[in-house]
Amino acid sequence: MIRRFNYTKRQRIENWRVTVCIKNKDDSHAPSFDAKINLEHMDLPPDAQIVIEAKRERSSRRFHWGTVASPLPPQDSRLTDLPPNPSFRVMVVAADGSGRLLALADHLKARRAGGTDSLLWLEEKDLGKEVWRLDFGAQGNPTMFVNENISGISEAVRQDDAFRSLVIPEALRAILTRALIIDDCDPDDDAGPWNEWLDFVHEFYENNIPVASDDEGEEANERRDWIDEAVDAFAKQRFPASDQYSKTWRQ
Repeated sequence: MIRRFNYTKRQRIENWRVTVCIKNKDDSHAPSFDAKINLEHMDLPPDAQIVIEAKRERSSRRFHWGTVASPLPPQDSRLTDLPPNPSFRVMVVAADGSGRLLALADHLKARRAGGTDSLLWLEEKDLGKEVWRLDFGAQGNPTMFVNENISGISEAVRQDDAFRSLVIPEALRAILTRALIIDDCDPDDDAGPWNEWLDFVHEFYENNIPVASDDEGEEANERRDWIDEAVDAFAKQRFPASDQYSKTWRQ
């Protein structure tokens, strides 16, 4: 049974205070994770309990991580029965048994041990006749599944510029559409689940995202135009060789 927490008057744990790293799968084929948590200079009781929750889609698991004064990882941090690429939250809970939530960090993305800090998680899966597919199991934490039956597919996504120029811009378009049109996220929310993706886009496209207007249809159209322009800027910066590839394709 999962205990319900009381979220009244909680503090925000800034994301920089928490680092979550996914480890390689073990013999049980379940990955595990490690977390480094810095709660220094936060006004929290030393005996308050630290709880980390991993979740994706409708599945979740909670792990007790010691106390504010003495963080202590559990012996077993395997993400058993969870879909790939879960998001994480860190909760600091009062030690009096009330379930009162004292502090929270939410929508945390994990890094993969020995890998790069890519926003888009890559996993191989049996996709039948599909080459790739995006999964939006958690806000701000999409996964690209690629067909495990195609030899070298993961390497192609990471290294083959011709393949990447066809796939990655369209993946970015789908992600931005999910964030700005379907989820209608607030671009000014620094702690929002899509914040890292929007910060990433602003690295190569500086135009401001259209804000809410009285006409929802007009706002959606303006955001779609912004998405098209952002994806175009992304493709021009990241895949300059795609023009030559297009010429070769037409021949």
